[in-house]
Amino acid sequence: MGISAAELIGICVPSAVFFRNNVEKVKNGEKARGPVAFAQGAKIVEAVAKYHDNTAKTASEAYNIFGKYAQKYKPLDVAGKGVNWATKNVNPLIYASGVYKTLTSDEKLKTGIIQLGAISTMRLGERFMSANMEKVINEKNITDFAKKHKNVTGLKSICDSILKSGNANKFAAALKGIAFVCTSMASYAVGEKLAVSAAKRICTDSGIDDNSCKKINHMA
Repeated sequence: MGISAAELIGICVPSAVFFRNNVEKVKNGEKARGPVAFAQGAKIVEAVAKYHDNTAKTASEAYNIFGKYAQKYKPLDVAGKGVNWATKNVNPLIYASGVYKTLTSDEKLKTGIIQLGAISTMRLGERFMSANMEKVINEKNITDFAKKHKNVTGLKSICDSILKSGNANKFAAALKGIAFVCTSMASYAVGEKLAVSAAKRICTDSGIDDNSCKKINHMA
């Protein structure tokens, strides 16, 4: 079953950013993020393949490019045989990466607190955004904005593009994807900082020495 151009954009915009972010984490030593990166990349390819039959060749080429990329960074190939499952279970893979990071850490309690805080807050932010962004970022509001600002210097070309048939929905999809990504990353960062503070307090209350506590700041 095919998907619309707006649906394609809505999948590819956030997935591309998350893919790059997780690849960077893999390159920085977080091997558990490999399956997450793979799943995000696979979601993009899957969406392209579903978009239209005429893109089948392009989709096939994309799979080949992604496969070569996965080979370059071996951890990305961990979920290779479970692409279909992975694309539908990105969040469980993120949770699993947090568990893996905790279990392989020398400071398991502190790492666990930080990972729990960061991931939990991230999910809360994502759920809030998913539940509310359609009320603000939608085809009607984008069209109204373009009509209102089409004569404003610097915005004319953008507004003219939006007002072309079918484009407002695509712009809305892209903006929703960007908003979701920004909310997700910001929520993770906020949760991480709050969790670091909590971990420091627990560290102190538990009588763990100060030098050990200082390591918390380098675990994110």
